Amino acid sequence: MPSRTTLKGYLFATPLIFVLAAAVVLPALYNAGLAFWRYDAMRDAWRFAGVDNFAKLIDAPAFWNAFWVTGVWVVGNVSLQLVVGMAVALALNSVKAFRGFYSAIVMVPWVSSFVIVAVVFLWLYHPDLGVLNDLLMRLGLVETPVAWLASPGLAMVSLIVANTWKFFPLVAITLFTGLQAIPREVVESATVDGANPVQTLRHVVIPLLGPSIATAVLLSAIWAFNAFTLAIIMTGGGPLRATEVMGLYIYKVAFDSFDFGTAAAASLVLFVLILIVTLFYLRVADPAREGR
Repeated sequence: MPSRTTLKGYLFATPLIFVLAAAVVLPALYNAGLAFWRYDAMRDAWRFAGVDNFAKLIDAPAFWNAFWVTGVWVVGNVSLQLVVGMAVALALNSVKAFRGFYSAIVMVPWVSSFVIVAVVFLWLYHPDLGVLNDLLMRLGLVETPVAWLASPGLAMVSLIVANTWKFFPLVAITLFTGLQAIPREVVESATVDGANPVQTLRHVVIPLLGPSIATAVLLSAIWAFNAFTLAIIMTGGGPLRATEVMGLYIYKVAFDSFDFGTAAAASLVLFVLILIVTLFYLRVADPAREGR
């Protein structure tokens, strides 16, 4: 029989379970069911479509474009956020005084609204009034203003930089927490043995930081897969669908084409992709599995 403490735990968890079911599980199940139906806007009626919505996705070039754009988006964001987050985490770890103040400053982008971040970077990237072009021209690095959001390649890079500024604090704090857990004696022993800072970081700190790095990569990847706001505000998916990530593609299919079944099928594909990434993380990061 479960103990009294266990029963109390279930009792306290029950309200949260109901809230999660109402806000997450039930809509997710409804969306999964919707993927097998098709809406006829002319007749305002639904009909069972089976796997036709998924077959439609396979034959849609726009879906595959969004699929590959999302892949580039995720890899670019995770890589850049990991590099910037690691640098900031190491800097915070070396600070002795006013560490709380600097940590609060680092968290400012994370607590800022997506809309605010998008508007700030829209002005930053503005071809005529943007600070970035003005700085580059004053330094003599460019002769004419650069249209950062008008070129397919530059637009993707520009969005990745903006998204990295928004999310690097999450990675930085995750890695900083891992750095705090590393015994100082281990790092000092490496220094005594003649290792320079780069060697210590490469051969001591990063291996011990493995679980924190895996967690940061997982969180960064999940947020990148679910990207929507920056893309729709800053580029609308353009130019030439170069920044049309999966979330934006799903939105356009649902609310521009009113093809809710196909949009639900695409969101189900996105869910499976995130699930695969999460399961891969659990397999790599769970110490209990490594010994099996």
